[in-house]
Amino acid sequence: FDILKYKRVFLTISATVVFFMVLAVAVFGFNLSIDFKGGSVYEIKYKEAIPPMQVVDEAIRKAGISDFSTQLIGDKTFVIKTKELDDDEKTKLDSKLSVGNKYSFEQESLKTIGPSISSELAKKSFFAIIFVIIIIVFFIAYVFRKVSQPVSSFKYGLVAIIALIHDVIVPTGVFAIMGHFFVHYQIDVLFVTAILAILGYSVNDTIVVFDRVRENLRKAQESNSKVTGEFFEKIVSQSLRETIIRSLNTSITTFLVLASLFFLGSEAIKSFTLVLMIGVLAGTYSSIFIASPLLVYIEKFQRKKVTKLKKK
Repeated sequence: FDILKYKRVFLTISATVVFFMVLAVAVFGFNLSIDFKGGSVYEIKYKEAIPPMQVVDEAIRKAGISDFSTQLIGDKTFVIKTKELDDDEKTKLDSKLSVGNKYSFEQESLKTIGPSISSELAKKSFFAIIFVIIIIVFFIAYVFRKVSQPVSSFKYGLVAIIALIHDVIVPTGVFAIMGHFFVHYQIDVLFVTAILAILGYSVNDTIVVFDRVRENLRKAQESNSKVTGEFFEKIVSQSLRETIIRSLNTSITTFLVLASLFFLGSEAIKSFTLVLMIGVLAGTYSSIFIASPLLVYIEKFQRKKVTKLKKK
């Protein structure tokens, strides 16, 4: 199966998915957690019997709070994140959390995150993602510095970034949709952590393919072959065939582990795990079906440009 033969189809699929994910973000927006918009973090510990998560959620709703998230930490401790609570709201919430005095609990902590702190955290998270992307560009350019023909090393980095942008937009768009319909799927610090992990995973997968391209280019150049046009496309296609099984095996095993955590793990890490699952799928697709075809298109564009200059 020659992937590059259908490169236009795969790139069109990617462009369509990215368009709809961006549209989803524009239409639904982000369901931000209090990490980014401010609020209260209320930690309670039940003494003996512990109510199910659904009972705790229903108790919070009965207290008149609709925008919240709950996490079970350990065996008996719940962390409730919600809007900033005043004294009356907290008293009402406490009465509902006891579920008619069926469950007794004690307050572990109550913290309030102000809007200014949340805004600063949002800025730092954004700059962390941008910083990682820029570092990746220069790292790939350095690693591939000896590969200058027919595509310069810096353009390998740019292609990797285009693939990474795809890998960030897809899970972000999915969470914009899910956050609109399910209040528990929020954009929080764990989401940003998952995005940074996806960037590292995806670029590693892309570099594996690029490294094989570099090796096959070196062999072709040592044999005094002129690497251009269809010959360059054949080298990229050969490199894909040599690495695709490794990439798929790595992605499948990683996805299975994450799926096990999602279905069998704690509620506290479900959102985090889901972001990683989506990111692994998007990263695998971009490494195979986006990055390599873009290399071929760049070489083709450069060749046409040179031909036009020669004619002039």
